[in-house]
Amino acid sequence: MKFLSIACIAATMALISCKDGGKEVASTPFCSDTTCLTEPLKFESAVAGKPFVRINFKDCQIDSIHWEKGGMGLIKDIIFSEFIPNAVKPSKQFISCDIVEGKYAWLKFNDCATGRGFLIKLPFEKAGGSTDKYTSAINNFDPKFKIENGLVAYYDNTFIYVVDINTGQTAKQLLTDQGVTDIDYNNIHGLIDSVNITKANIYAKLNVDKKEVIHNNPLTFK
Repeated sequence: MKFLSIACIAATMALISCKDGGKEVASTPFCSDTTCLTEPLKFESAVAGKPFVRINFKDCQIDSIHWEKGGMGLIKDIIFSEFIPNAVKPSKQFISCDIVEGKYAWLKFNDCATGRGFLIKLPFEKAGGSTDKYTSAINNFDPKFKIENGLVAYYDNTFIYVVDINTGQTAKQLLTDQGVTDIDYNNIHGLIDSVNITKANIYAKLNVDKKEVIHNNPLTFK
């Protein structure tokens, strides 16, 4: 299986600062390009049915997501605030979409204010499974996170999960034997300093209870 990585095109944007509630949230924001996104972003594939994903914005935040595929009778929409309660102000430089053989799309983006990563899996076929969301993504937009093409990653208080988007298989890396409590998902580097993930191996440097924990292990996808 192959996936198509698609660049996005946007136009007519006004310059603003990365702010939350009118207050600066960081002296050095996650996004170097803090341009307000106002026009929709569209990601499309040339495979049969020409599936596409369109993201609509309002007040510089993601407002809704529309995706469809011709010939399948599939047209779907998400009101973003009903699907993910977080207010997300992304930058064009930190949004990408992989459409995998016209079967489903993996939409990946980070919030400018916090740097928090998100993933959404969008099925293009009626029997293609559910629409899935991951609000603790480890996206390679962050310079300290290196993730091989064709993989996505996210975490909870027990594991780092790695998904092969071509096969749908998942591999896991245990964080600690005891698990981790009181995670601030808006501050990913409070727990995960850096990662280097390939299909064969995961390297992860963690900060747990003020101690450095390093994993460097092979990955097994199931």
